[in-house]
Amino acid sequence: MTDMHRKNFVQYGLIITVLSSGITLSSQAVGENNSSLYRPTDNWNVDGQHGIVYVKGSLTESPCQLAMTSSYQSVEMGNLDTGTLQRNGKGTPIPFHIELENCLETETRLNNVRTDITAWSSSQPAVKIRFLAASVPSMPDLVSVNGAKGLGLAITTLNGSLLPLGLESEPLLLPSGQSQLTYYVTPVRTGQLQPGTYSALIAFEMLYD
Repeated sequence: MTDMHRKNFVQYGLIITVLSSGITLSSQAVGENNSSLYRPTDNWNVDGQHGIVYVKGSLTESPCQLAMTSSYQSVEMGNLDTGTLQRNGKGTPIPFHIELENCLETETRLNNVRTDITAWSSSQPAVKIRFLAASVPSMPDLVSVNGAKGLGLAITTLNGSLLPLGLESEPLLLPSGQSQLTYYVTPVRTGQLQPGTYSALIAFEMLYD
């Protein structure tokens, strides 16, 4: 069982902070007969000739590893006619998957920031996910696209719940070993439609604490 004090991490495992710096090195050449000898000069007790660098960090272990195939992927949205968006207000949800590997059997306490309820397990890891992208100005929960006008993209869960951009999802308890998380991208009408190709860039963070 993993010590809970070693599980205080978000996405990055190594943090280094340099509080102060200022190391200098002096040397003096001394010639004897036909040879030259270089030796360091001890200036430790001389003001202005020494300094200290204090480095502090922590190395943590993530309960799961993100599969390489999930770290960068493309989602093909296909063709969508303007009539569908005008009638229904949205298109067909397109799934994408995030694969997690080597999930450790570990004790978990992960807080839900929306309900303030803590997800707890004595043996299962848990994760929250946060999606980051440029948003539609009038609809900040939707991803803004480049190209075609009058639509944005909604990111939803398996049960159709909208995941607002920049906010943590509910904690998900995971089985040990390998796990697959499934989400959907759905085109949503946001204004007057202008046909054309479109694209968007969406990043995500896996949060374990």
